[in-house]
Amino acid sequence: MARVGDISINLNFDDKSKLKLRAIAKHAGALADELDRIDNAETHSIEPNYSSEKHYDDDGCPYYEVKCHKCGISYSGELPTRIEGTD
Repeated sequence: MARVGDISINLNFDDKSKLKLRAIAKHAGALADELDRIDNAETHSIEPNYSSEKHYDDDGCPYYEVKCHKCGISYSGELPTRIEGTD
């Protein structure tokens, strides 16, 4: 049996790329949560009954609010403005 040694890969990203990756991760998580809610919602019809509005915070950063008109659940999210682990 052949033994494979440890492999190490070092990836360096600039701050802007890190923010972009965090935005992708945040929205992928929100999408997974929403898909779970859709799977678990027996009272909702097939037709979409929601609205989505784009807003801006005090710094001019965009965020969206999505609201279901049947159950009243809403989600609002904003783009990350800092790199994870920084204050």
